[in-house]
Amino acid sequence: MLTRYCDYHILCVYQMATDSTCDDLYRQALDAALNCDWDKALEINLRLSKLLPGNTECLNRLAKSYFELGKYTLAKKIYSQVLEIDPYNTIAQKNIKKISSFKKNANGLNHNGGGNGLLKASLSPSLFLEEPGVTKIVNLVKVAEPQKLLTLSPGSIVNLIAKKRGISVVDSYNQYLGALPDDSAHHLQKLISGGNKYQVIIKSVKNNGLSILIREVFRSKKFKNQASFLDESRVLAYSSDNISLMKEMPEDDTGEEASDSSL
Repeated sequence: MLTRYCDYHILCVYQMATDSTCDDLYRQALDAALNCDWDKALEINLRLSKLLPGNTECLNRLAKSYFELGKYTLAKKIYSQVLEIDPYNTIAQKNIKKISSFKKNANGLNHNGGGNGLLKASLSPSLFLEEPGVTKIVNLVKVAEPQKLLTLSPGSIVNLIAKKRGISVVDSYNQYLGALPDDSAHHLQKLISGGNKYQVIIKSVKNNGLSILIREVFRSKKFKNQASFLDESRVLAYSSDNISLMKEMPEDDTGEEASDSSL
């Protein structure tokens, strides 16, 4: 009886130590990914996959590390393992579809790694070009959890979902990513309901943060003379000039009026 108790106690202690190690490694892997240190992320996720065999979340992170280093065959292999365990895993489904759609030779991809080499090679710099009145960069609020954000890549197309109380941003699988701030949402709701159309791409992914670039791609006749977005530099310049003029003006006319009335 005592032997069984000792064995059970040792097992519990080992399990607690393993859980603590996994939690620590998970935080390290998350930090490495957020800093785009994919070599380190790969090393840590390989250790985690051995400690947690069959864990789909761990395997997805491992596949993501391979993908960002340009090792697409290995990434696809790991994503396939995830689908064997969980056939309805949307992260694995999406990324296998993405990898399968790549035409490596046509896109001139870099297989030497170096942080998302595939996606950067296939993106056009003009995609991120900002045009006054036509584009606007917005930092989302109420963003999804970091695990979800780490599956995203700059340049990916996302969608706006207009609702009564705001506008949500979702991926191609209609999974929630974040929401527009109230002022931007209120402004865009009017334009969208009036017939304007917009393309939205991911601009950058940060720790607990996501920014998007919204581009006007069609302007309704209703807004033919109205830009979608104000040129903030011009607004700032106008505001500064206005402030300067006000500073140069007399504080008020009460002194002049007082002298007139005293005559």
